[in-house]
Amino acid sequence: MPMRAVLSRCLPLLLLALPAAADVRFAVLIGANAGWTNDRPLRHAESDAERVQQALIEVGGFEAQRVVLLRDPDTAEVRAQLRRLNDRVRAAGDDALVVFYYSGHADARQLHLRGLPITWDEVVGALRDSPARVRLGLFDACRSGSILGTKGGGPVASFEVRAEEPVQGLALLTSSGADELSQETRTLQGSVFTHHFVSGLKGAADGNHDGLVTLNELYQYSFERTEADTAATAVPQRPAFRLELKGQGDLVLARLVSASAGVVLPRGEARRYVITDALEWHLVAEGRSAPGADVKLMLKPGAYKVKRVLDDTLEVAEVSVKGGLTQVSQLRFSPQPLASGFIKGRPETQDPDEVHEYKRGEALRLLDNGEAYAAGVLFDELLRETPGDVGAQRGKARALVRQAEAFERVGDHAAESAALKEALHVEPQLSEDPDFARWYRRMVELESEAGREKVIDQTVQQEISENPRLKKTFGVGLDVFSTKGVLVLEADVALLYKKVFVSLGFAPIAPGLDLSVKYVPLGWKVSPWVQAGAFYNLSKLWSKAPGGTVTANGQKLNYGDIWSTLIHADVGVQYFGSLGFHIDGGLGIMFFPKPNSSEWMWWFFPNLSLGWMF
Repeated sequence: MPMRAVLSRCLPLLLLALPAAADVRFAVLIGANAGWTNDRPLRHAESDAERVQQALIEVGGFEAQRVVLLRDPDTAEVRAQLRRLNDRVRAAGDDALVVFYYSGHADARQLHLRGLPITWDEVVGALRDSPARVRLGLFDACRSGSILGTKGGGPVASFEVRAEEPVQGLALLTSSGADELSQETRTLQGSVFTHHFVSGLKGAADGNHDGLVTLNELYQYSFERTEADTAATAVPQRPAFRLELKGQGDLVLARLVSASAGVVLPRGEARRYVITDALEWHLVAEGRSAPGADVKLMLKPGAYKVKRVLDDTLEVAEVSVKGGLTQVSQLRFSPQPLASGFIKGRPETQDPDEVHEYKRGEALRLLDNGEAYAAGVLFDELLRETPGDVGAQRGKARALVRQAEAFERVGDHAAESAALKEALHVEPQLSEDPDFARWYRRMVELESEAGREKVIDQTVQQEISENPRLKKTFGVGLDVFSTKGVLVLEADVALLYKKVFVSLGFAPIAPGLDLSVKYVPLGWKVSPWVQAGAFYNLSKLWSKAPGGTVTANGQKLNYGDIWSTLIHADVGVQYFGSLGFHIDGGLGIMFFPKPNSSEWMWWFFPNLSLGWMF
């Protein structure tokens, strides 16, 4: 059945069976901008709760001390307030009205608050079990309609009209259906549903113009205006209701005569009137003029601006409300471009509270736009101004999580881990956030990996610090036999991270000099090596013939014929002791000119050398 048909059939019958008013009224109001880690931050949920608080006190018959406002509470505080509320109701007697309001993030099952999750069923169960005669639940959250059982809502329990019984029971109003998203807009500086609910309480919903705003009038007004304002958006909203009430009379939620001041919209063509504060920073209320009656909007004394919305322009007038009713028809209006909007982007005030609120809203806007770093800088500024600002702390934590996401995408795991740890430091209750569970596991994995890398790094550093190779630079050695000759004396210099050794050798038998470069790639005690060098026979300088003969590749050659002018390449293994002593063994190949010929010969020759680095 269409919603309008349900309303037309059910609510009018109900309102014949509702009491005039409960004698004592209590309210618990909750606004929470932050939500869980994966939620897009809200900007106005907390201020929406404050507006409901002001309206209930100004026109709803609620004493200020009986209205509890919770800004971004944890679930333990919510449960404690519900218990305390029931205790206060019992002390006041059973003739009481209780209002519970929530504005914030939620899903189909639970509210997104800090601490161990609290479900819709738990909240509704607490209201249903309350000793108050009438309990009213107002929920301005995404998918809040899921608490009603059926999409679009409707009465789920029958009620009886008995003249001898006052009304009693439970009524639930939600800003959206079970699968719909609730919206807040900059134009209204708040939620669409809550804005129209508050405006309705202040008089815009008084359809019969009797000075009383009933539950029926308030719901119908909020439903129609919310549906109309969101119809053209990507996610239209249709507020819903559920009633578990019986009894007789009208449930009056606001008595306009109880307010000390207000404005009266003129009779005539239906026009939209928007009331802002004098600085055009806050939208206070709105209403529509009616052809056959005056429409009253109740306001607390103060300075305001009234904006009449025409097709292509705004007409703006200033008004000072001091007491009683001010006729809007007597105000002097001046035109203003429609594009200028109802409110300004920045408050033109030096009031630190107003400026602080503006900065918080800007930080949340930046975070919502994906500018996590810029948002974090602004949250830091807010925390320097007010270290105990819980909203800024939670915003800062979410900005850090968004930064961790960015670091994860680019593979900067050290920065990712640092951002997550700082987020938990800023907001320790993130560990209880279901959305943060994935990040908590990720942080543990990163810390574990970093721990392993640290142990490995420490082990490597210890090995390096204990490695005698890295502490030795100069050395001497003796090649017992090698491609450089027999009993060759050497001087060595270590270069390039102690892995490259330049050696100058003197072979007394040839006699001759050898210049070699050896590369030892590993920094361990045992390492392979490769070497290349060249030998020059000094006997040519004074025509001294070297003694001795050697058989090379089946040919008997003089020692000096081989170690005359040659080049050599060698490979082998080196052992390097802790005191600097080393022994090298390997095999090399020598290339030298064949005596009395233009040909070159080659010869494999073993290597064995001893040395000392210091």
